[in-house]
Amino acid sequence: MRLTLAQIESFYWIARLGSFHAAARQLCITQPSISGRIRELERDLGCVLFDRSSGRARLTEAGKAIQRQAEQMLALAREIHDETTAGKLRGLLRLGVVETVAHLALPRLIRELNATRPSLRIELKVDVGAVLLKQLAERQLDVAITTDAVASEGITVRPLGEVDLAWLGPASHPLVGRMLTPGDLVDEAIFTQPETSTIGRTIREWFETAHCTPKSMSGCNSLSVTSELVASGLGFAVMTPAIIRSDIADRIHRFEASPSIARRTLSLAALDETWSGDTEFIARFVADTFRELKALR
Repeated sequence: MRLTLAQIESFYWIARLGSFHAAARQLCITQPSISGRIRELERDLGCVLFDRSSGRARLTEAGKAIQRQAEQMLALAREIHDETTAGKLRGLLRLGVVETVAHLALPRLIRELNATRPSLRIELKVDVGAVLLKQLAERQLDVAITTDAVASEGITVRPLGEVDLAWLGPASHPLVGRMLTPGDLVDEAIFTQPETSTIGRTIREWFETAHCTPKSMSGCNSLSVTSELVASGLGFAVMTPAIIRSDIADRIHRFEASPSIARRTLSLAALDETWSGDTEFIARFVADTFRELKALR
């Protein structure tokens, strides 16, 4: 019997996410690859680990029996990796984040890194995802936390979850209580980020589903300023509701929309030579912070 960590990791994520497809996305591998890993694991163990008859991957009794041990194996592997010199970031970390991450997770992350890795110097860059990914590809950054990153040669991507994005508008607006459609907002003022940003692209694609263009699109490269404008009753915007400050939250309404806003995946992308146990720690820390703040779906 030759169990591998890749097999155990695949088993863990399928059990957690409930599907082979979702687990493959989480691990940035193909579905046939993850299916092959589970086939080999089941063959080596001599039992079936998942019941797929209902459309979801549900643990069999045999799968439930090994779930805890699988989690312990992965935790131990992370500890071993973190204890090695290769698993530690040293010197300068050039870290790029999109503004939503800067608002929600960056202060906590920097505080934690300062406390646990005092020898690490951090150089920060806050920008839209397209700029950060370009700088990462050009080796101007070591790590970028952004949306919809794609793995490429020399760059590893770890998906963290789907960002909670919603249409936000003034709480006093007559449309409150209605399901928003592109037609409802075509005559309203829309505040957006640069077209190369995830939010800019999301807004554009949403209106394109109805083959229409809003009459007023105002660019604003600050989400905090955008939220102030919305709270003042001046227009609508797409953003993560969790970043809204408590002192203006009662003046902003979250709208349901039809069609739904496109889903965007928050990811950590890093140069292969930078990837380490500390990089994994940053990914987990940001994901956990976003979940705590209900900023991931």
